[in-house]
Amino acid sequence: MSEIRTVAVLGAGTMGHGIAQEWAQAGYRVRCTDASGAVLDAVPERIRQNYRLLENAEAAAPGQADQTLANLSLHTDLGGCVQDADLVIEAMAEDLADKQALFERLDALCPPHTILASNSSSFMPGQLAPSTRRPEKVLGAHYFNPPYLVPLVELIRGPETGDETVATLERLLKG
Repeated sequence: MSEIRTVAVLGAGTMGHGIAQEWAQAGYRVRCTDASGAVLDAVPERIRQNYRLLENAEAAAPGQADQTLANLSLHTDLGGCVQDADLVIEAMAEDLADKQALFERLDALCPPHTILASNSSSFMPGQLAPSTRRPEKVLGAHYFNPPYLVPLVELIRGPETGDETVATLERLLKG
């Protein structure tokens, strides 16, 4: 498995912006997209609000929001968001047909090495993996809310999820 440098987060709502914040705070290049331009545009301010809360609780240093936001870019185009991503985390609305169509598109848009993860709490990876030609690289990565406060991610294997895929994401999340 190649090194993970670029993470794409699809969906910038309640979970997505927090997931993007976590990866950007850890120093990864993070790209984020959302179907709603208004939701996407609100990401920087939502992250700043999260950091204000953390700073007030003395859990973050002043200026950390700026460092995190420097690692984050917002994209209105799915292809531009995922074009060279090493890890894609889907955090969109819970609609199986939409997620399956998205995973099919991701399979075509992403490099072959890209891990495709879903934050879904409703659908198992085995329901999404058949939409791709890389079922060994599809898994669930279910974050608990809010991701920037709760350091817990449930990794969920699909029937064909590879050991290396799980080990890679587990190593990164523990890192």
